[in-house]
Amino acid sequence: MRRLLVLPVLIAVSMGVELPQDGPVPQENPRLETAQDSTPLPEPRPDNTTRTGDMPATHGTATSAMPEPKPADKKTASDLPTISRPKPDEVALARCEAELRKLGAVFTREDPVEDENGCGIEAPYRIDRITSGVALSPASQLRCATALALARWTDTVVIPAAVALPGKVRLTGINHGSTYVCRLRNNLPTGKMSEHSIGNAIDIADFEFEGRQPIGISPRQGDGDIEEAFQRAIRGGACLHFTTVLGPGSDTSHASHLHLDIAKRRGGYRLCQ
Repeated sequence: MRRLLVLPVLIAVSMGVELPQDGPVPQENPRLETAQDSTPLPEPRPDNTTRTGDMPATHGTATSAMPEPKPADKKTASDLPTISRPKPDEVALARCEAELRKLGAVFTREDPVEDENGCGIEAPYRIDRITSGVALSPASQLRCATALALARWTDTVVIPAAVALPGKVRLTGINHGSTYVCRLRNNLPTGKMSEHSIGNAIDIADFEFEGRQPIGISPRQGDGDIEEAFQRAIRGGACLHFTTVLGPGSDTSHASHLHLDIAKRRGGYRLCQ
C-alpha cells in the first residue's frame, strides 16, 4: 500500500510539480450538505381548539368552523300576553241604574265596546233623556257612573241655574260634542289615552231651553251678561260631580265646550280649570 502511494509522488517530482507543504485539505461530504439544506423542519401540528374568529390551517384538507349560535326566536303577536277586560260589576251597575231611574233618566244598556289600544267600555249606556224632561243629544255611549254624574249635575246645578234665568225658562236639552271616542288626549298624535276612550268623559256644547234661545259654551270672560253668569254657575258646580272640568280659558282645545270626566287621581284630586 505504501509503495502505491509513493509512486505517484516520485512521478510528480520528476515532472517538476510542486507539492503542498501542509498536505491535502479535507473536503466535507457534499451529500451531507445537500441533505441538510433540502430537508424542511417539521411544522407544528395545528391545535384542535379554534378561537373565536380564527380558522385552522387547512393544508389542502377542508375544515369547518365552529357552528354559530342560533339567534333567539322572535315573539309573534300570539306569544305576547293579552290584557283581559274585567267583567262588569253587575251589583254596582244595578245600583247605578236605580239611581238614574230616580232622576228620570231614560237609557239603554248596550253590548260591550272593545277597540284597540285598551279603548272600550265593558257596559256602555245610551242615554236618551238624562233627567226628567231633559234630552241628551246626539246618541251617546257612556259608563253608567259617568251618566250618573251627568244626571246629578243636571238635576242639582244646571236646572236651578236655568230657573234663575230671566223669564219663564225651562231646560229641555243638553247637546254634546262627543262621549266615547278611541283617541289620545286633545286628539294629539302622541301622549296618554283620553278619558273618552273608556267612556269616562263627555264634552258639553250647548243647552236648549223652553222660553229662550240656546246658550252655547264659548269664551265669555268679561261679557258681563246673563249668559256668562249661567256658564260660570254651571261650570263651577260641575266640579262637585266630576273630577275634571275644562273649558274656555283652560287651553285652546277646550275653547268651545266643557270637558267633564270622572278620572280617578291620587288622593281624590280634582282638576277644575
